[in-house]
Amino acid sequence: MIALPQQFQGGNWLTVTEAADFMGCSVGWVRMLILQGKLEATRVGNRTLLIPQTAAQRAKDALTTRSLGKQGEAKRPAATRKAAKKPAKRRAKG
Repeated sequence: MIALPQQFQGGNWLTVTEAADFMGCSVGWVRMLILQGKLEATRVGNRTLLIPQTAAQRAKDALTTRSLGKQGEAKRPAATRKAAKKPAKRRAKG
């Protein structure tokens, strides 16, 4: 699906699905950003959420490589793990 901005009250608006396509992330991620207040949205009717295209662009610019599904490209140190303990040797019966 191609994001086609909707004209609504003098600006370009996207639905949640269109915003997810525009931002390159999942619909669930967009909904989470809206619930956390990190992405501006306006409810129209009972179910429809409209997101200003400018807000979607700001959120897209703020996404990290990790949230875009490119974990291998993130510039951060690898997690350090403790070495696993070796199991104790069992003595043979007999």
